[in-house]
Amino acid sequence: MKTPKYLQDKISVIILNETEVINKSKYEVKNNRITLRSLDNVYLFVGDYYQNNIEIDILEESDIQLYMIFKSSKTSNYEFNINIHNNAKLDIFTDIRNIAKVEVSFKRIFNLEENSILNINNALLNMGQTNLHDEVNLNKENAVVNIDQLNIGSYNDIFSVYQDIKHNAKSTKSEINNSLISSSTAKLKYSVSGYIYKGNEASVCNQANKGIILSELGEIEVEPKLFIDEYNVEASHGAAIGQVDDEQLYYLLSRGLTEMQARTLIISGYTKPFINKIQDEDIKLMIERQILKKINEVDII
Repeated sequence: MKTPKYLQDKISVIILNETEVINKSKYEVKNNRITLRSLDNVYLFVGDYYQNNIEIDILEESDIQLYMIFKSSKTSNYEFNINIHNNAKLDIFTDIRNIAKVEVSFKRIFNLEENSILNINNALLNMGQTNLHDEVNLNKENAVVNIDQLNIGSYNDIFSVYQDIKHNAKSTKSEINNSLISSSTAKLKYSVSGYIYKGNEASVCNQANKGIILSELGEIEVEPKLFIDEYNVEASHGAAIGQVDDEQLYYLLSRGLTEMQARTLIISGYTKPFINKIQDEDIKLMIERQILKKINEVDII
């Protein structure tokens, strides 16, 4: 398999393919285990990889930006265990690029140790049916996770997403921000759960879910849930789902925009903050094109 064009100039690239493993990095890939260390940008491309239960270790004191890109041409099921050790930081960016309307399933379990930081940025812009389950275990004090997720569905796309955050230690913190867009007959279903167990005081668990439905048959369903067994904590959740705001639309039309331009500008309020977080310019351009393609497929009412 050839290295995708947008990854050809990258230094640390690991490709897990159906027929081979290509390791263009300084890290060892052995028995489905990848160990990352120090300060680095790493690009992990997964294409119809036939094995699951992939283990990724982020060693102590490391600061890793991991770009995880999936491209599936057939029904696939992926499982990852990602361990972030003491005082380590992982910025993980995920993009799913199906080349057909297939069903793909992902389960990722993140385990965070003391003073570790995890920033998850997921772009769900693919076709077909997608099942994503991200479980984050904040196992030691001062572990932090931030999740930003952009999900655009069009035509008959189906997305089923589970996000489970488990505060297993004191003074842990989690923040979830989901931005969701549904058009045509796309169905987006989310279950977002935060757990703070007894004795894990001074923890923070916040969830925010916003969604916009652009057609009469589009669906967004969000279940934000908190399970709190401790008093001295901060916790909040919410979901704001609706159609394009008429007053906002009227204001933009009064400033000379066409209705299509106005609606596109409103949609950009969901997409731009996510795009601006991508530091790699090649990946950013790839995502912008993917978003533009999804937006052009939008059946706006």
